[in-house]
Amino acid sequence: MYRRTLLAAAGTILAAPALVRAQGLTRLNISMQPALYSMFPLHLATEQGWWRQMGIEPNFSSFPAGPPQIAAAAAGTWDVGVTGSAPGVLGAARFNIRTIAISNDESATNTLMVRRAEVEALRANPASLRGQRILITVNTTVDYVLQNCLQRWGLGRADVQVVNLNQAQILSAFSTGEGRVAGLWAPNIYTAEERMNAVPFCSGSDAGAIVPSNVIARDEFLRTNPDMVARYLAVFLRGIAWTKANRDAAVQSMNRFYQAGGVTVSEGALRAEIERRPTFTLEEQMRLMDRASGPSQADRWYEGLSTFLAQVGTVQNPPPPSAYLTDDVLKRIAADPRLRAFALNQPAA
Repeated sequence: MYRRTLLAAAGTILAAPALVRAQGLTRLNISMQPALYSMFPLHLATEQGWWRQMGIEPNFSSFPAGPPQIAAAAAGTWDVGVTGSAPGVLGAARFNIRTIAISNDESATNTLMVRRAEVEALRANPASLRGQRILITVNTTVDYVLQNCLQRWGLGRADVQVVNLNQAQILSAFSTGEGRVAGLWAPNIYTAEERMNAVPFCSGSDAGAIVPSNVIARDEFLRTNPDMVARYLAVFLRGIAWTKANRDAAVQSMNRFYQAGGVTVSEGALRAEIERRPTFTLEEQMRLMDRASGPSQADRWYEGLSTFLAQVGTVQNPPPPSAYLTDDVLKRIAADPRLRAFALNQPAA
């Protein structure tokens, strides 16, 4: 059932009307990427039958990465979705994409890895990395982490040899002894840990380089269909609450989700995904977005990331976070007893 309902649309962009009625449900075009923890609540909703409970018929479009996912928004081929932080900022700058919630905090899983035999010496003297080769995928979130880790150690980018490779190339090179440091993100970090005896050395969490993942909506769709977007987000938030309350069952469901997307990882890695990537319930989301006393915590997270993206030229003139981060949908859910209970995985009042 999962393959038919969730993956049948993989790689397919359907130019259907935004909302059509079918079997008493309302179709919703949802963009995603396969086998990523940030997307896991979408899979849970399909397995658990939550879409139908919210009157939604999901129509999924799957993309290999964030940039093509965001580019598809220009044609209106999807209405809501989940994407990474950098594509979220890019989408806000180019296509007026709004971030309506945080999928998860990926800071601890964007990290610089070193070989276990070297970690203590490097921790005692990180400046010894001067002149050393660092394998990294440039202009990405893990590059953002590298920038902040270097600053933390009193080093600049010119003080190290940055080698630009994709993630698969980094794993291959690092396994053969190349590089002193490998910049990786999940699930690649688990491969390095389990097969190369590597350990995290400096993550985004360590260096204050916060890497959130975005739950998004096209602004036009959000303005014309706020109730539908609220129901979608309530489903997503229920997945977060359910996972917190059902850790073992969530690991088994994650395994099915990852395998369906062609990713095979150990049970330990699946558990690490949950442990290392904080997620936020309805109330926690609202606190992250709260601007009662000035910029919200989420605003500050995205300010740092936006500065980096502008520096490397990924996003020209990124808008201020307040222009695209909105808590309107969260507030709509909180004000509706049925949606609130659903989002919190609680019995309806």
